[in-house]
Amino acid sequence: MSNLPKFRLLSKKGNKVIFQLEDATPAFANALRRAIISETPSLAIDEVIIQENTSVLWDEMIAHRLAMVPLKVDTETYDALRELYEEGKDPQVIFTLDEEAVERPKTVLSGHLRFEGVEGAVITSEASSIEPVSKNIPIAKLAKGQKLVLTAIARMGTGKEHAKWQPVGPVGYKFKPVIRVLKEDLPEDYASKIIATCPRRVFGYNSGKLVVLNEWACSLCRECVEAFPEAVEVTYNPNVIQFNMETLGTLPPEKIIETAIDVLIKKTERFSHLVEESVKQALAGEVQPQ
Repeated sequence: MSNLPKFRLLSKKGNKVIFQLEDATPAFANALRRAIISETPSLAIDEVIIQENTSVLWDEMIAHRLAMVPLKVDTETYDALRELYEEGKDPQVIFTLDEEAVERPKTVLSGHLRFEGVEGAVITSEASSIEPVSKNIPIAKLAKGQKLVLTAIARMGTGKEHAKWQPVGPVGYKFKPVIRVLKEDLPEDYASKIIATCPRRVFGYNSGKLVVLNEWACSLCRECVEAFPEAVEVTYNPNVIQFNMETLGTLPPEKIIETAIDVLIKKTERFSHLVEESVKQALAGEVQPQ
């Protein structure tokens, strides 16, 4: 592939984004997908210090539930934390929680976590904010008289270490379907059979002709080809790839994609450097060929 892949944003609704890569390869698409899921650093609660817990839940269960609460970070603070993380440092984001069911039962929610600050990092942004993506995630239910007091420490990590550091939910991609209508001028009753065969409603009938309404809706199931091989042909273009991605709300989708690409670039640069060093050592006679 001589050209660099071209990126095109197709739609963005909330945490869901659809984008397209052109002049790409399946290998690059899969590398990008894996980088988004498992190698893009994000923030999650990694340590919980329980001061008091009289609820029915064990300390470990509460710690696990807290760890799975997605944390929203502004991009400037995220960049500062990520830079320190990649340098091998350990910036810590501190939260506290102090809740008691005084007069009636009470549900402790993620919104009860209070952001206390960042240790091990200098955050210059006055707008720095780190908070749960949703304030309504249940942590524990307290009966009357029960209490939960704790300190939670969030750290940077990646999805390949633990799922709590994944910044996204489902990430999938597919090749662009290429659909050819071999016989356009078909009787309406015959064309209607082809239209009904497709589970994704890809085909339509217009001005006495069978037409393709939406190529991208095709799932490449090829049911139409199996039923009517003389009328339609379905293949795909592996160099035009559409991604569907849904984030957890911790970072903007474009920031996650940008970071994943940056991760791939740095890995490629490190690999290239190692190859160059190995070649130099081999030429100098320091490495014996095997």
